[in-house]
Amino acid sequence: MAEKSQRRWPTPDILKRAMFVDDAGPIRFVDTEAAARYLALEAHTLECYRSLGGGPAYHKFGKWVRYAVDDLDSWAESCRRVTTASPAAPRVLPIDRT
Repeated sequence: MAEKSQRRWPTPDILKRAMFVDDAGPIRFVDTEAAARYLALEAHTLECYRSLGGGPAYHKFGKWVRYAVDDLDSWAESCRRVTTASPAAPRVLPIDRT
């Protein structure tokens, strides 16, 4: 059985038509892996938050999930606590690794 070739994004056709600029400004959106590194979490944790709720807001561009850096900062700030007696943080569900 022949393996399907892996699709590459962006495709060579899109790259030919793309207009590249020297400076597109600050990065506004990151993928799940980069968002997880930014928050010091596992990518799987963010995937679970997307399913179960309680995580940072995200955007869907077609089939691609992206996080706005401002939303990551806002969510991280909402999780900030001074003491364990602070008001309840957003519910963070444990991940079952079995």
